[in-house]
Amino acid sequence: MLRFTPATPEQYSEFLQMMWNDGQEYWENTMRIMQMTWEEYTQIFRTLGIVQAIYKDDLLAGFYWIEEREDTLHLHGLILKSKFQGQAIGTAVLTMLAKKYKGKVNKIELGVYQANSGAIRLYEKVGFQITRSLGDLHFYVMQKPLTPRLDHTNSDGA
Repeated sequence: MLRFTPATPEQYSEFLQMMWNDGQEYWENTMRIMQMTWEEYTQIFRTLGIVQAIYKDDLLAGFYWIEEREDTLHLHGLILKSKFQGQAIGTAVLTMLAKKYKGKVNKIELGVYQANSGAIRLYEKVGFQITRSLGDLHFYVMQKPLTPRLDHTNSDGA
């Protein structure tokens, strides 16, 4: 059984460390290109969007970080502890987000390292497609279309 709870301040630090450990070379390159320090990035991380802890059977399995941007739900990060990988938890999180945000946003967007073929296969399996490549960052942007959100105004703006 999976459950999701808002991350605690201590868990934010754990999530950041997991992301750093998972892709230190990527993060160093990204910070250089963005002309940003890791400390500046962590401040953005702590103040932008929502971070949720993922629990499986009351054990912390990982985290996801989302932000609504107009008609898009941006998935900034989804990371699982190694002992929870390969158990369909990532698929369950992506499926849950698609159901939860269907009708609220038009699409889910995420970024993935080009070298992370396992993650790319997972995202493609649940309906994401590569929409662009960020060559300098060695990163793909992927999107999954959802049902367009309802516009509650008519053509005259009322």
